[in-house]
Amino acid sequence: MRSVKEKQLDFLWGNTEMTHRIRQFDWSKTTLGPLSEWSPSLKNVVGLMLANRFPMILWWGEDYIQLYNDPYIPITGLKHPQRSFGVPASEGWSEIWHILKPLIDSPFNGGPATWMEDITLILNRNNFTEETHFTIAYSPVPDNEDSLGIGGVLATVNEITATVVGRRQMETLRDLGKNIAATLSEDEVYSKTLEVLANNPQDIPFASIYRIRKDEVEDAPEAMQENILVAAQQRKIVVFPMAPETGGWAKGAWDVAPSFYVCVPVRQSGSRAPVAVIVAGLNPYRQFDDSYHNFFQLIADQVSLGLNNAFAYEEERRRSQQLEELDKSKTIFFSNISHEFRTPLTLILGTIEQLLKESALSVSDHDRLEIAHRNSIRLLRLVNTLLDFSRIESGRQKAAYTLTDIAGLTKNLASNFRSVIEKAGLEFVVGTDDEPGEPVYVDRDMWEKIVFNLLSNAFKYTLKGSISVRLFFREHQVLLEVSDTGTGIPEKELPHMFERFHRVENSGGRTIEGTGIGLSLIKELVHLHCGDIGIKSVEGEGTTVTVTLPTGKDHLPSGQVAGIPYEEEHSGVYIGEASALFEHMPYQEPDQDGGDLKDTVLVVDDNSDMSNHIASILQKYYHVVTASNGKEALKKIDTVMPTLVLSDIMMPEMDGIQLLKTLRQDKRTARLPVVLLTARAGEESRMEGYETGADDYLVKPFAGNELLSRVRTQVSIARKRAEVEDRLEAEVARRTFQLKQMNKELESFNYIASHDLQEPLRKIQTFILLLQERRDDPAAWKKYAGKINESSQRMSKLIQSVLEYSRLSQVTASAASTDLNTILKNVKTDYELIIRESGAEISSDHLPTVEAIPFQMQQLFSNLISNGIKFAGKKPVIRISSEIVTGDKIGVLPDGPPKQTYAEIRFADNGIGFEQQYTDKIFKLFQRLHPKSEFSGTGVGLSIVAKIVKNHRGYIMAESQKGEGAVFTVWLPLKFEGGEEGWQVEE
Repeated sequence: MRSVKEKQLDFLWGNTEMTHRIRQFDWSKTTLGPLSEWSPSLKNVVGLMLANRFPMILWWGEDYIQLYNDPYIPITGLKHPQRSFGVPASEGWSEIWHILKPLIDSPFNGGPATWMEDITLILNRNNFTEETHFTIAYSPVPDNEDSLGIGGVLATVNEITATVVGRRQMETLRDLGKNIAATLSEDEVYSKTLEVLANNPQDIPFASIYRIRKDEVEDAPEAMQENILVAAQQRKIVVFPMAPETGGWAKGAWDVAPSFYVCVPVRQSGSRAPVAVIVAGLNPYRQFDDSYHNFFQLIADQVSLGLNNAFAYEEERRRSQQLEELDKSKTIFFSNISHEFRTPLTLILGTIEQLLKESALSVSDHDRLEIAHRNSIRLLRLVNTLLDFSRIESGRQKAAYTLTDIAGLTKNLASNFRSVIEKAGLEFVVGTDDEPGEPVYVDRDMWEKIVFNLLSNAFKYTLKGSISVRLFFREHQVLLEVSDTGTGIPEKELPHMFERFHRVENSGGRTIEGTGIGLSLIKELVHLHCGDIGIKSVEGEGTTVTVTLPTGKDHLPSGQVAGIPYEEEHSGVYIGEASALFEHMPYQEPDQDGGDLKDTVLVVDDNSDMSNHIASILQKYYHVVTASNGKEALKKIDTVMPTLVLSDIMMPEMDGIQLLKTLRQDKRTARLPVVLLTARAGEESRMEGYETGADDYLVKPFAGNELLSRVRTQVSIARKRAEVEDRLEAEVARRTFQLKQMNKELESFNYIASHDLQEPLRKIQTFILLLQERRDDPAAWKKYAGKINESSQRMSKLIQSVLEYSRLSQVTASAASTDLNTILKNVKTDYELIIRESGAEISSDHLPTVEAIPFQMQQLFSNLISNGIKFAGKKPVIRISSEIVTGDKIGVLPDGPPKQTYAEIRFADNGIGFEQQYTDKIFKLFQRLHPKSEFSGTGVGLSIVAKIVKNHRGYIMAESQKGEGAVFTVWLPLKFEGGEEGWQVEE
């Protein structure tokens, strides 16, 4: 049975640290007395507290003796247990007793329970003073044994320090990002940053930002400068103690000044060195841990991002200023250069017009002057357009607005285009309201330019269908619509049509020549009338441009509304240019046979005048074909393959670059020489032309001699390239055939290396082993030594034969006049001993003299004579005869030259012969018809003979019947052109 004392401790259930500590603590030394004397209320509340998993502390009795559960232990820190457990609250929490005492006294003395959401306490629980935050609830604990009926106060405690500090820092980072996101300068980034940091005096009691320029700190306190530079050089956050001489800094939210400050480098994107350093005081009641460090690093990152944005904005602003200044300079340049151009153009036009009036001009001279006049007028219009635009840009273009019959004026202006439009096969419709609307004031000269420019553009991009001009009135407005059924404009290009210098690539019109400022100029002229301009278009269907002007004159500057007389501008500038797009006759190509003109040049240019000019230069020397764009050029190439293509770069439908790429991708035209023409000067433009794969690049204007020289050079290069390629292809084919033959021979050589050469080697090794075993037997030594000698001699012959055959694969010796009688005499001398021993009889007719390689003829005769001796079953008899024949008399010559002269040499013997079915086999490398036991040999001799005959472009044939001898017939051409290059055919 349990003792009474044990039963009295039942409330201390569980196996926790605090349960054991309460059991073991000597409570008799406190005002609570021994455990056995504790009141039931105290026991109950202690048991409840120990069982709870939430941090709880109980202050009991008048001394507020502290008891707490295990979850509360982390809150006490290093005070637990000696300085916290079982001691009065005034001792356990002495540093905050002035705060805790009123909070405990109130419920202890009968007041209500208390609840505090966030209470800030400065504790010293871990041997340093720290900022902490808690949510607490204080509840009175009844005790009937107490005179007041209250035994103590139970506190439920939740530490929220990390939550409070984290929320505070997140608000700082959020405000920082929001405030500096749209900053436009470095100074503004710094000032906004300091404003935000000042709103968090708890974590940042004070803060300053110092710029770093060339390893120097701007305006920093002398006592901090060195430390700031240390952080900047190390490019990391560094903490320093506050020196006494740096006093006077703000305390922030605390009652004491910071003991440390931090230096935080701030970098700009793309630069390793910091551009500034943030100096900030540290919370005196917080240690500089990882969380605090990361907080300052995030601040630095935010400021760095703000700086990047500010620097980018500043750079963009500087760039905009530069572009604005450049644009202004360009406008001034256009104005000046346009004035300068007009003077020489006036003189040129005047001179040409006078010459055109001369009746003595030939037709060709008149045509040339017409081209010069037409293009001079076009150049004048371009110059005038640039001048008008530059005046508008500089604000010097002043309009003179006069009351105008705008319907009648528009109809008269449009009528100037009727003849040229209808000659092009297009329908031309002009319509205006019969009833005039409100009065309209316009600058008539400007209105003329607007109408002519719109009609000129419509005609340029309309190849079929119609062009219409409509002018009608609406309420307080007059509208001009110019519509066409032309090529149209891609949807993506429409927003850019009124931008200066914008041009639609591959638009498919009559030409793409122009400055790219026509519509931009029209827009400016319309805006000078306080009007508006719009454009609608569907690609492939047509375009409509609408000009809207307000009626009346109230919207116009009063000083510019006057009755200035209208001087009509010559419409010939516009009409002449439009006519030039189709009226003049295209280049007349010569007959297809071209006489002696073997080379064809394809000229591709959308400007007919330029195309005809180039053709007139080249037509004396080349057959010239013309095309107006890349697509037409490709069609003509399918019909007539040119020797060279001379192409402009800028053309409608398909430009020169696209044409060049298409030609290079087609195997038929990949190597076709292409010379590009362009009006764009400069090294950069020239390099662009070469990089696209052009063979040459010519900048307009060019001299006729230069053009002709470039074309001649490229045609010559193309011809030589074709010749070289043909030779290379033939050489490759020949070398490929040789390699195949050599590969076959190599396969045969592998066979002999693995078989015939190894056989005598194995015999030598075997006889050496037998000699070692029978060292004391002289007869055996003599026998086996003889066998070894025979095997080594056979191996030597095999190797020599293979070497002789391999040498024949590369004919390096020179052919010479060779007397075959001398060759035969030399061979008989070499074989004198063999002939005498075998009793061989060799007879011969008078043999011819041939052009051949002497030592190879020696080999041929040697091998055929030695074969006749070797394979004789009785006394060898060899008969050599010859005659001169032509190719048509040779039976083994299926397709050779019939008129070629050959020396026919026959070697007849009385040997064992062979079956005729083996005729082809005997000339192959290492082929044998008889076992080595019957007849010695390497199987290479007749292969060498066949190789020699082949080297001399000759033929060989073998005829035999088994047991009746053999006849080898060799035909050698009398005239030798060189081993691998072939023979000269004699007709």
